[in-house]
Amino acid sequence: MDSNEHSESQTPTSTPETDRQHPPYRSPLIVRGLVFAFLILLVVGIYSGRLFKPTEQAHSFKSEMQPLGLAYHEFHQKRERSPSSLEDLQDFIDNPPPPPKADGIVPPDSVVVVTIPESLKKMIEAGKVVVIWNAVLTDSGQENDKYLLAYTADIADNGGFALTAAGRVLELTAEEFKAYPLVPTVTDEVKPDDAEAPEKDSGESTEKQQSDAEQPPSEPSPQESTPANKG
Repeated sequence: MDSNEHSESQTPTSTPETDRQHPPYRSPLIVRGLVFAFLILLVVGIYSGRLFKPTEQAHSFKSEMQPLGLAYHEFHQKRERSPSSLEDLQDFIDNPPPPPKADGIVPPDSVVVVTIPESLKKMIEAGKVVVIWNAVLTDSGQENDKYLLAYTADIADNGGFALTAAGRVLELTAEEFKAYPLVPTVTDEVKPDDAEAPEKDSGESTEKQQSDAEQPPSEPSPQESTPANKG
């Protein structure tokens, strides 16, 4: 037998049955599968980054709102009133009060004033964050927590973040914000009756002066004759 015939007899012939039992190695399909899987991972990574980005921004905004509440309360504690504007609060931050005098050997602690982030100050100046100035604060944190001290400008329509008068940052919906009361201010404490009372008194005094002016002067009473005049 020839060697060529022997090699041909050992080589199995390709039939449909042998192809099903021993499928050929198809590298292009594996490459395509790997590329497809890589594209899926890439798309998932891009969209997951977009989904988690608002959460990071929300955490950053909450961390910026908290110093505002601390600085507001520090101002109220040192000056016994609330700041009237952002400039008033910034002036307090730039010019902190002097430390208390030392009564003993140990020197007193220095006064530490919390600073407000520049990004938050720009948002307040642009009107994107609303702050209630001249607020009436109490010594009770639980009572202050019932009112809002600052909030995002579009919270009534789209929801957003708000700062309570106790310094706690909340994420509220539009409905929750509308149900949350705002902190009262110094001007709110003036009652309308008290404001109208001086005007009423001044009106009464004016009417009295007019009535006195309209009355004719009283005639002088005749002098009584005395024995000296008769003589």
